[in-house]
Amino acid sequence: MTLTETVVASLVFSLTAAASVHLLNLVSVSVLDLERRQQRLDQLEAGLVASESLLRSESRQMAPVGDCPQAAARLLAILQSSSSKSGWSRDLSLTASGEMLQLRLAVAGLAQTRQRIYHPAAFGLCPALSTQEVARGPS
Repeated sequence: MTLTETVVASLVFSLTAAASVHLLNLVSVSVLDLERRQQRLDQLEAGLVASESLLRSESRQMAPVGDCPQAAARLLAILQSSSSKSGWSRDLSLTASGEMLQLRLAVAGLAQTRQRIYHPAAFGLCPALSTQEVARGPS
């Protein structure tokens, strides 16, 4: 092998090694980003579970009411009085009918949100709809 061939071969080897290292770096960065994103999504799910747990524990201490919108307002007050974690965005509202509570959570740096809709009947705070009322649909 001549000196020129050796230099060219080492240059090609160096370039391919550098490209391989660069690709490996890109893959590792993207894997780390995916892991961080999944951790944030897991935090959102944990926040929803914690909120539901709070609603369940507080609703056990409350007397049922006959009016579902009033019970939904009580659930809303429970979550409004609790604090949210730093860096979290929490949106609490009642649905248009006023019978259900909507909870939407978001974490800073994550475009996705998680939401849950809670009906007070699930917590035993108002009477549930009968099967006939559900089959009839909303009036």
